Amino acid sequence: MSGFLDLLTCGLKSRVHFMKKYLLVILATALFPCVLFAQEEIDESGFFSPEFNWHIGIPPGFTKVDPESWDLQKGIQDSLQVDSITLANAPKTILAFKSNDYNYFESNWQPYNTKVRGDYNDHCQAVSKQLYHTFAEQIPDAQIDTASSVQIIGTLEFKKFVLKMTLPNGVTLSSHMYNRLFDDKEFSANLFYTNDDQGTLLMEAWLYSRFE
Repeated sequence: MSGFLDLLTCGLKSRVHFMKKYLLVILATALFPCVLFAQEEIDESGFFSPEFNWHIGIPPGFTKVDPESWDLQKGIQDSLQVDSITLANAPKTILAFKSNDYNYFESNWQPYNTKVRGDYNDHCQAVSKQLYHTFAEQIPDAQIDTASSVQIIGTLEFKKFVLKMTLPNGVTLSSHMYNRLFDDKEFSANLFYTNDDQGTLLMEAWLYSRFE
């Protein structure tokens, strides 16, 4: 039983850790603005993932970020060393684009074996709860609202988790997570924004994307 729990914890830890670590960086810059990373602008209006047969348009004003640069921002390599998470189990970035460090979209995938890691619904609920408790502990003065539901993208059903946090300085951070299994791969799409107009562009790009 202990071996099973260790594997389950490792899988949950890998997904939560990377999401949590990058969002905490965003929280820090929202509270104490600074310049984080330079970014090369790429003239691309769309993206296709052959692995998931997924098409998505990149909104005007947003630029694509190289996956390796994005992983570096999220601290994946450091996490692999510190937390003993194997490279095989770490999330693999598919696409990331942003208008600035406060408004971005990212998608990634990681292996998910239901025989090893258990029921996927339970996994998603555990991730949502841990993210909420993490931010509630990090910023106890923030007002946090969450909601879980199901979202249809094209003909596919995704699990949706929304977390909105209003910081003591009045800044509101909105995070939308969408997840589903494709056989033994967990696909995740994460939208994060502080500007509602930018958030609308991100949401439209995701909701009107298609899986063939």
